Amino acid sequence: MDRIDAMRAFVTTVNENGFAAAARAMDVPRSKISKQIQALEEDLGVQLLQRTTRSLHLTEAGAEYYEAVREVLASVDEAEQRARSGLGEARGVLRVNAPMSFGLRKLGPLIAQFHQQHPQIELQLVLSDQQVDPVRGGFDVTIRIASLADSSMVAKQLAPAPRVLVASPDYLARHGTPQVPRDLTAHACLNYGYLQSGVSLQLSNGKDTQRVHVTGPLHANNGDLLATAAEGGMGIALLPAFIVEDALAAGRLVAVMCDWQAPPIGIHAVYPSARRVPQKTRAFIDFMVAQLAPSA
Repeated sequence: MDRIDAMRAFVTTVNENGFAAAARAMDVPRSKISKQIQALEEDLGVQLLQRTTRSLHLTEAGAEYYEAVREVLASVDEAEQRARSGLGEARGVLRVNAPMSFGLRKLGPLIAQFHQQHPQIELQLVLSDQQVDPVRGGFDVTIRIASLADSSMVAKQLAPAPRVLVASPDYLARHGTPQVPRDLTAHACLNYGYLQSGVSLQLSNGKDTQRVHVTGPLHANNGDLLATAAEGGMGIALLPAFIVEDALAAGRLVAVMCDWQAPPIGIHAVYPSARRVPQKTRAFIDFMVAQLAPSA
């Protein structure tokens, strides 16, 4: 068994979510992929994948092995690329996952510039508002806009992501303008997520912190959709400033309760923990930090 080839077969099978898809990606027979992974499992003495007729899933041991093997293969690939080029230029396939609104509004306009600076990197960008598992998804970098919990992944803040409460002038004319957090309980709030029983908002003015339970007619997992609904007079929404900055400038939305702020969140690049971060990953993160810097 060629261990490196078997590792590649295993990682590709996880990334492609199936033997047949992995075989197509590697341009080899399906039977070869299956035999390589079986030989790998026998050699390791553990089961890496749970197979069913319709899907496969990583075992606990498989998930740990997958993260370690990805790091090994990334190092091997980078070493080979450096040897071939002799220039140390960042290159290879970089898989990036990002939220839909951020991808379209911020990342999309920067792709051409990134390509100009790093023409040897092939960027595979997947936009999704689902909370994906970076390991199972096979992503080198995942962009998350949140206050991050502890995890085995490394997170680097690219930029702050201030949020603002907004509503349309029409909505405020009809329902009045809230002045303090408790006023929001009497308003229609447009909330991120699917908590049908309502959402608890924490707001602070620097001296006092209050938590209020708000409800409303719409729950969604996309900020642009909530912003559009707010522009249509449907209610008040708490959204990242980068989503609503154009609507605020044009007067389609109005910021309310500006003295009260939600807890700070940031735009983060999340990537697997590794002793040596691949050059292509470092290049992308450094580029995004430079582009999203508040002074830029």
